Amino acid sequence: MKRLLSTLLLGGLMLVPVGLAACGGSSGSSNGGSSGGGSTAPASSATVSTKKEPGYGTVLVNSSGQALYLLSNDPASGSKCTGSCATAWPPLAAGGKPTAGPGADASLLATFKRSDGKTQVLYDKHALYTYAHGGLVSGEGVASNGGIFYLVAPDGKPVTKTTTGGY
Repeated sequence: MKRLLSTLLLGGLMLVPVGLAACGGSSGSSNGGSSGGGSTAPASSATVSTKKEPGYGTVLVNSSGQALYLLSNDPASGSKCTGSCATAWPPLAAGGKPTAGPGADASLLATFKRSDGKTQVLYDKHALYTYAHGGLVSGEGVASNGGIFYLVAPDGKPVTKTTTGGY
């Protein structure tokens, strides 16, 4: 029984890199996550608030309390995350003007039109994303699409260190 559990656990861990590898290599694509279950988050998620996350401090979250991320190599007011990247990291979409919830600064919120025609939320000129594969901070520090996804602090800066010193 122990051997079976060990084999199942090891097999499951081997799948993680495969899932993360699907995030890269999609620059230049224009499909922006328009297919599959990982497409842009619904417009109802266009409220940005904050939540205190142990080990990370206060971070931005969507209306469902899911952590919001920025991609370190995105251009100001734009996105390089398209195709398989946008499936793993769904852009925070807006059907209209985004709303600032508790702790978020309304003056830092804006939107832009993605290459797939959808409207994505910006915070301090950073495109915002959720992470399709996990909990609140499971995507923190993940390299993808030539950059690194970081949680976002209420001032719009990436959270590059934990409150205990690093990753």
